[in-house]
Amino acid sequence: MTDQPLLILIAGPYRSGTDGEPHAMAANLAALEAAAWPVFAAGHVPVIGEWIALPVYHDVAEIPRRTPQETA
Repeated sequence: MTDQPLLILIAGPYRSGTDGEPHAMAANLAALEAAAWPVFAAGHVPVIGEWIALPVYHDVAEIPRRTPQETA
């Protein structure tokens, strides 16, 4: 083992079992975030994939759609 801080992925369900309900997905994310705190308190860097994916998803949703020919 190392004394260096580790980047630790916190994995668990986000959409699974939610039927697409925003409140259920938010509850799943809250549970993942609750699991991240002890990792941080132990001196490591917790990462939840949704922390990265959701902002990207929301930004992409605002970008006008273009065909490959229009971007060339």
